[in-house]
Amino acid sequence: MMPMKRVVNNKFIKYVFFAIITSIINVGVYLLTYKFLISSVIVSNILAYAISITFAFFINKHIVFQNKSKKMGKQITLFLGVKLISFGIDSLVLIFCHNLLHLSNFVSKIISNCSTTLNNYTLNKKRVFKEK
Repeated sequence: MMPMKRVVNNKFIKYVFFAIITSIINVGVYLLTYKFLISSVIVSNILAYAISITFAFFINKHIVFQNKSKKMGKQITLFLGVKLISFGIDSLVLIFCHNLLHLSNFVSKIISNCSTTLNNYTLNKKRVFKEK
């Protein structure tokens, strides 16, 4: 296989690419909802999160992991569980970096996002969209 084709077919590269797209959707929906529909941080964030997570599930299932399983309900439950676990890890890493290591908010968030991305990828590959 040619090197460029190997990169394009690499699941982790695809995962990171679509994680960036998912983040852009999340922020975009949040900002648009807040500015034009309802000036509530909480409601806007809930809508943005729901839309971006839905997008992420289907992209991961069909494009990143090319999963053919028909057990959609089970996969959605596992996917949401992974997101919940990742939120906990993200929060712990963020608190550790910011409060204990005294890193800036921005650097702390970047580090926590990287750890969350690695965690999400691993759990999604091994648990949610695992190959048989």
